[in-house]
Amino acid sequence: MTYLGEGGQIPYLNKQKIISCAEEVLEKYYGGREFPIDVEEICDELEISILPIPGLAKAKHIDAFISMDFTSIYVDSYEYEKDSNRYRFSVAHELGHFFLHRKYYPRNVKEMGKWIKISQNILNNYAEFQANYFAGSLLVPEEELVRVLDYEFDGSFVRNYWNASSVELGKILALVRKHFKVSDVVIARRMRDAFPGVGE
Repeated sequence: MTYLGEGGQIPYLNKQKIISCAEEVLEKYYGGREFPIDVEEICDELEISILPIPGLAKAKHIDAFISMDFTSIYVDSYEYEKDSNRYRFSVAHELGHFFLHRKYYPRNVKEMGKWIKISQNILNNYAEFQANYFAGSLLVPEEELVRVLDYEFDGSFVRNYWNASSVELGKILALVRKHFKVSDVVIARRMRDAFPGVGE
């Protein structure tokens, strides 16, 4: 089996394919559709363990990683204990690797050496972008984002957005952020997806 695409790259996936994958995951592994999305419940359904490691972020400069056999996600214990937005996004990101990249990842130590060699500049390939985009799509499904924004903006986000003051916008976006339990950056990205041109 080939673990990497041409030129040592994860194959290109357009945004719609990634969104569709996230929607399928929610449909299959998260029947309740309650918000914020419970990433631990999805991991339980997939029989993926979440294992906290003290000092992971400080020592390795990463918040989380998934095991080579895709049965465990290791996370920084500080973020895990806080149940922070960062922790939830990190788990969702690793789930992105699980669903999008599993067949391309190394299966043994020898393959891991090859993976590391060609992935020194991982941001130049698609893997991290795709996993981040998956995480945002999983945690902030567009249909729910549109519903919440329309509700908060008196029935029409697009019509009323431009008339809201910066103070009103701040309060509303704080409510939206709390509803999904994600960062401002994730909300802003998902808003750009749902409403192109708004807020730019």
